[in-house]
Amino acid sequence: MPAMRYLITGGSGYIGTRLIGRLAERDETERIVIADIRPPAAFRPKVAYERLDVRDAQAARSLLERERPDALVHLAFVLNPMHDENAMYEIDVGGTQNILEAASAAGTQQVLVTSSGTAYGGFPDNPVPIAEDWPVRGVPDFEYARDKSECDRLCQLWALRHPDRVMTIVRPCIVFGPNVDNYIVRAWLKQPFFADFGLPDQDVQYVHEDDVGEALIRLLDGRHDGAFNVAGDGTMTWRECAEMIGMPSRRVPRGLYWKFGELMWRLRLSETPPGNLHFIIHPWVVSTEKLKETTGWSPRHTTRETFEITMRARGKLGPGEPSERPEIAAPVGA
Repeated sequence: MPAMRYLITGGSGYIGTRLIGRLAERDETERIVIADIRPPAAFRPKVAYERLDVRDAQAARSLLERERPDALVHLAFVLNPMHDENAMYEIDVGGTQNILEAASAAGTQQVLVTSSGTAYGGFPDNPVPIAEDWPVRGVPDFEYARDKSECDRLCQLWALRHPDRVMTIVRPCIVFGPNVDNYIVRAWLKQPFFADFGLPDQDVQYVHEDDVGEALIRLLDGRHDGAFNVAGDGTMTWRECAEMIGMPSRRVPRGLYWKFGELMWRLRLSETPPGNLHFIIHPWVVSTEKLKETTGWSPRHTTRETFEITMRARGKLGPGEPSERPEIAAPVGA
């Protein structure tokens, strides 16, 4: 394999940190540049840091033209919903547009962008499972999914405009693991009960942070073009998740709960708007067959194991508690 130069936006985050750790160990890796608004927790040989706010189009362009990476990995996204939706849009969608335009100008030959399985949206007509050729529709009242679907479409357009280059779009399900601290983890830790709307209990998938890192490595190494879902094997139901950690279930009217969620969001007492409930009410399970067949990737951790590992790391499960019947219910979001 020839010497490789990488530029990774958002490289100081938990996915970026693990990806960089793997890449830095390789003899063929010549240089890795972390482009982030905050420096990494630790530095490694071959790794440099450049402060970059992806909203600054000129700075992004200058950095890529100066570094001329062989591969660009774009991980710089807001993962937790913000009350300032315009700011979140500027970072996620505007930032992605800036990075893609910079890659165009710099002649970057390989671009990998982390989209999300939430880009498909939570809808009653979703197939089970969802393959990569299903349209990304987001949902209009959950900003994270809405922005992810728009970013995904920007990447698809970039690929059409640059047929001679490689665009890899990665769509993970919910990423969990011992180092992950997002609003979904915190929902499982803090929710007083699981809201039962009297609807069918939908399946949920989790993927371990290390398995995401391995998928990114394989997609980069193989220069695989197109979109790829990432998820742990198997599913749980939301109710099973809640039962595993001893969360009680309460039957509540959906409309009332939704209005309560809107009020809590407006009062800034909730981390997410109620639109994230679409992903609990409707089917939202992705197929990983394309990734497995294309790269040979296989997750080391199942959905159930990933949830257990995460909850155990957060003190919601004792070290000896079994996983035989992880059952019961649902927090927020996707």
